Amino acid sequence: MSLTEFLTEELKEFDRKEKEQVEVIADTIEECLAIASSHLGRKVHEIDYTVLKRGKKSLFFSEPYHIRASIIPDDMLLDELSLLDEHLTGGSGKLVSKELKELVTPKNKDGRVVVKIYRTGVFLTVYPPSGEGLEMTMADVSKKLSFRGVAGVDQNLINKILKEKKGEPVLISNQKPKPGNDSSCNVEIAQENMRAFVTVFPARPGGRDLEVSDIVAALKGMGVAHGLKEDDIRKHLEEEVQNKPFIGAEGDFPVNGKNAEIKYYVRTEKKINFKEDQSGRVDYKDLDMIENVVVGQLLAEKIPAEKGKFGRNLFGMVLPAKDGLDTELKQGKGTILSEDKMRLTAEVNGQVLYAAGRLSVETVYRINGDVGVRTGNVTFLGSIIITGNVEDNYSVKAAGNIEIYGTVQKAVVEADGDIIVRQGVTGREEARIESTGGNIVAKFIQNATCITEKDIIVQEGILHSHLMAGGKISCKGKRGQIVGGTIQAAQLISAKIIGSQANPQTDLIVGNNPKILKQISEFEEKKKENQDKLDQLTKTMRTLKARKDADPASFTAEQDAHLQKLEAGTKKLEKRIAEASKDIQTLTEYMDEQAANGRVSVEKTIFPGVTIRIRNAEYKLRHETKAKTFYEEESQVRSQPYEDPDETKNDWRKKRGRGKSKN
Repeated sequence: MSLTEFLTEELKEFDRKEKEQVEVIADTIEECLAIASSHLGRKVHEIDYTVLKRGKKSLFFSEPYHIRASIIPDDMLLDELSLLDEHLTGGSGKLVSKELKELVTPKNKDGRVVVKIYRTGVFLTVYPPSGEGLEMTMADVSKKLSFRGVAGVDQNLINKILKEKKGEPVLISNQKPKPGNDSSCNVEIAQENMRAFVTVFPARPGGRDLEVSDIVAALKGMGVAHGLKEDDIRKHLEEEVQNKPFIGAEGDFPVNGKNAEIKYYVRTEKKINFKEDQSGRVDYKDLDMIENVVVGQLLAEKIPAEKGKFGRNLFGMVLPAKDGLDTELKQGKGTILSEDKMRLTAEVNGQVLYAAGRLSVETVYRINGDVGVRTGNVTFLGSIIITGNVEDNYSVKAAGNIEIYGTVQKAVVEADGDIIVRQGVTGREEARIESTGGNIVAKFIQNATCITEKDIIVQEGILHSHLMAGGKISCKGKRGQIVGGTIQAAQLISAKIIGSQANPQTDLIVGNNPKILKQISEFEEKKKENQDKLDQLTKTMRTLKARKDADPASFTAEQDAHLQKLEAGTKKLEKRIAEASKDIQTLTEYMDEQAANGRVSVEKTIFPGVTIRIRNAEYKLRHETKAKTFYEEESQVRSQPYEDPDETKNDWRKKRGRGKSKN
């Protein structure tokens, strides 16, 4: 990060704090928070604060409170709500849903008075209000008692119950029920003996109220032996649901078992999916036709059939249920079916296909024809065979090998294995062929960039291209000519003819390994990044040290702690820079060692305009030369009569003594 970017970020942080923090002075904490709430535009519970100076009150003078208030981040509020949700709802997520306001703000509901007359006496229950609901008063209780025909009640006891509002029944009188005025109920059996509906009729003044046992007895009297819902009955009686039927008993309905099913984790239908970028543009080359999978990836699993659950009606009669039907998880080529036949995984990397009700994984993807509008870009976790060409502006990428029967035009071809182009590459300056772990083989390469960690083997010619190989570059077909461009190999460059009579600039560089060059580049980038950080920290540290030396008394403990952190940070950065420098040196020395054994071999003719660089030695051809092998010795490029590299790849340097010359 540059100093300008650093100062910009600091300014943004200052602006943010100014908007989200405020210091307030008032007589009490409550007044401070109220002022902060108004200033920040947030509710009091959304504000955090730190007391900077505690207020004091005495007989003759007082000191106000001084606080720093800030807005609590939304993520912290959400964390607190999540903990509350876990505690109250078992993690249902309701407290952090859209209905949060409704759940947090209690609904307004008035209190309630219930008077029940049982054989044991009269019971009074006072329920508290919720939200801004009204509380029950003595008048409400008196009205209820009068309606129920209850008299002679202790007023002090009533007042106590009203004050406590426990929502629990309390005995207030030993008055006995008045015969003939009792509550009653009606039971109706419905839905093919699966549900019993109960309707409770209210008692007349002084009459007895029904209890749960009364309704249970009525249900049993109708023959109900299963499915009694005593909790629901109790709830309806407490809420005084009268003249309205409710379910007092319910049978268990039979449940047929679900059929077994196959859950697929890959697509079973191939559809063209056009993808949009952030600006809404569609890439019509990325058709997403191939679905790649890797070894061990779960492709499908069988969800077993479920057993049916027998039901039972109100009279205890068993109701049958059907079990779910089974199905088979079929195994295809390149897949592994678990021993219990419940899970299907990929055995190899490749393309997953679905046909005839089974999944298979193919390690070779064959394209009959060209890669172009019909196929879109191709990416595959296996090998690819293309019987046609790779057209302009398309790409082919594979984790295995790529074999192309036609030509590669202005396109990109990448593979982890070998890349074979039978009809050659016509790149028009924009083609890129790259293999990370295999060879590149082509009939010819023209106006293209080719990179591999192994060898590049070309039959006819390499024309005005940039080639980099971690092994050898060979062009020894019938013509076998290298003309123009930059050719880099770690070990060997060989051809029948290098350059031409037109003397185009042709650079041959031996000793450069593309993988090692990339690693060196990455280390250099990290080194530069750390050096920039170190320079920035050093400037800041010098400023703080100068301030401390100039005025030690005003240098706070917080600033001193920051200075110590800066010093520790600079030491870490210096260590990282030193490590990167060491890695760069090690890799460079390794490349130099490889280059020391490198050579350039030309079987027929090498023309002027060709430059050979081996290790730190460089040689420019000034006249036409025949059949030579060039190598580095004592920081100079030397030559000897041509020897076929294939015949002398063991100890070719031992034969230098025969006719070697100094260039």
